[in-house]
Amino acid sequence: MLLGLYRTAVNKLYSLYTPIRRYRANKAMEYKHSRGYNSDFTKNVIPISEVAEKLKQASIMPDDTVFMRCSMPAAQAFQGGAMAFLKELIDYFSPDGTLVMASYTFDKSPIMVLADNPVFDRDTTIDRLNLFSEIFRRTPGVKRSIHPTHSLCAIGKHADWLLADHHKSDFCYSPDSPFARLIEIGAKEISIGVFPTSITFHYMEQFCPKSATVYSDLDTPIMCRIIIDGKEEVSPYKMTDHFERYDMNYKVFENTDAQPKRHYFGTTLDFYTVDLQKRVLAMKQLISEGKFWYADTHKIQSFALRHIIKPMVLAAYFDKIDGKLYPAKKK
Repeated sequence: MLLGLYRTAVNKLYSLYTPIRRYRANKAMEYKHSRGYNSDFTKNVIPISEVAEKLKQASIMPDDTVFMRCSMPAAQAFQGGAMAFLKELIDYFSPDGTLVMASYTFDKSPIMVLADNPVFDRDTTIDRLNLFSEIFRRTPGVKRSIHPTHSLCAIGKHADWLLADHHKSDFCYSPDSPFARLIEIGAKEISIGVFPTSITFHYMEQFCPKSATVYSDLDTPIMCRIIIDGKEEVSPYKMTDHFERYDMNYKVFENTDAQPKRHYFGTTLDFYTVDLQKRVLAMKQLISEGKFWYADTHKIQSFALRHIIKPMVLAAYFDKIDGKLYPAKKK
């Protein structure tokens, strides 16, 4: 009885946090614009012929493996719209290249999504972060990895190898994950019309000392429901502990191979490229120098999140049994 009342109270408090989260997201977008990213690219239609031309100028070759993030407005800026742009991309990387996109299943903290005890089915679970990558997921020939929060989709030469066995990795960025394989194969990363964040940010955290200003994992894994070969299984997965508050510190990447290179489609649509292997080596060098890509400028807020909010949330939304977290919303 008391536990039920407690969980109801925390749930109501969390619902009050939603406007704050949206406000912070808007402020983050303003910051990105202030740094010159994400220009207005809606003024002119971009000829579809520029796709191959500008990718080659940016040293993105047809036989490359590429992890791409692209906003829907950016995709629609091309002649023929988003569908024509996607077809041009797939044709460009066929038959020797591989096109990869995220297909993440969360639109808020992954921990809070998993608290609802969803079932991940790679055939039906939608991408909640990006409409363009969701269209890519639904494209014939595109394959998807199995992971409750951080699945990837791919088409091309190395798609099967990249995506295989993701569900067997208890941590989405583990050495056998698609993320690690992208780096292993020498993939390149492209951000089109969006701020050039990177899959390397969280991937590299496993190589950082515990004292580093980076995110770590939750102490206990979360039991997640996934569909494998048509059957539901429940498996433990480690999640990043976001009960901290950091700001990005992109300045540490300046004048290193971790800094993305800026290019343009047309005159207004900016896109950024980076070699993932070179970026990882540069980030390892930064780690050895005690330099990190987050700035700890909210110490009081982080303390409250870590020591007050985190215990409240975990106790309200999960049952801890035998060292694992089970969603309280069981179905």
